[in-house]
Amino acid sequence: MNLEHYILFWICIIGLCLGSFFNVVILRSLSDESIIFPPSKCPKCGNKLYWWHNIPLLSYAALRGKCYFCKEKISIQYPIIELLTMLSFGVSFLKFGVDWKTLFVIFWLSGFIIMTTTDLKAKLVDCNIAIAIGVTGVLYNFIHTGMDGFVSSILGLTAGAVILEVIARLGYVFAGTRAMGEADTYVAGALGAMFGIQNVLPVLLYGLIASMIFIVPMFLYNQYKNGNKLTCILSVLFILAGLVYCKLWMNYWMMGLLILLGILLSISILKNIKQEENRNYLPYVPALALGALYFIFFSVNF
Repeated sequence: MNLEHYILFWICIIGLCLGSFFNVVILRSLSDESIIFPPSKCPKCGNKLYWWHNIPLLSYAALRGKCYFCKEKISIQYPIIELLTMLSFGVSFLKFGVDWKTLFVIFWLSGFIIMTTTDLKAKLVDCNIAIAIGVTGVLYNFIHTGMDGFVSSILGLTAGAVILEVIARLGYVFAGTRAMGEADTYVAGALGAMFGIQNVLPVLLYGLIASMIFIVPMFLYNQYKNGNKLTCILSVLFILAGLVYCKLWMNYWMMGLLILLGILLSISILKNIKQEENRNYLPYVPALALGALYFIFFSVNF
């Protein structure tokens, strides 16, 4: 085993252990409990867990996905988060090697894993995590390119937050309510701090595209069923334009077209939301996290 493989092994082990801790953070942040006290317990029967109940992945397999005491099923979230964290840490190391950039990326991905999970589970996001990502984003750019990076990061933070907040407040105009949660603004600002003013728009667009890819089947079905054919057409055009921008013509003309289609689509969606009696707001932080993930690992500008 050479040195790189040795380091990779221990980074993956650390990822597994931290993934187990992230499960605690996720669960207790939703229940307003301290992440330190009381010790780990079954969320259903309340029994204190033994040390061997907390071994990442292995405990879940040994217990066959059931609590040792009450035999109730253990959420599949636990091994998924542990495995996802391990993979995130390992891939980050393979991509960036023994470098300070790896530490920043690992920290950011950890925050995204926690925020994404709480957003999916309960549509709640701890904005303090987004603030921490934003602060480290500014620090990263300052280390990377000095004062130019610092200024770009601050401008990117401002631009990201303003863009998402404007879109969110457009909801009051068209639907009488926010179009997005307040946490989305914090996360967008954090992305701007990470990637700088020159990259904030592409990253947010990646997030929009990611949201459409995952939401579009259910969304288009509901819109078509409700007779909102214009929204369906704009959705398809927006996705096609996004794919063309990412894969073929990444220029200002295509970006302008994508932004225009995004605005028209947002207006159409907001008008439809205003007419709906039972509004179902979908979590957007996972899409922003995917946009950041794509930019980190596949963009030549990072």
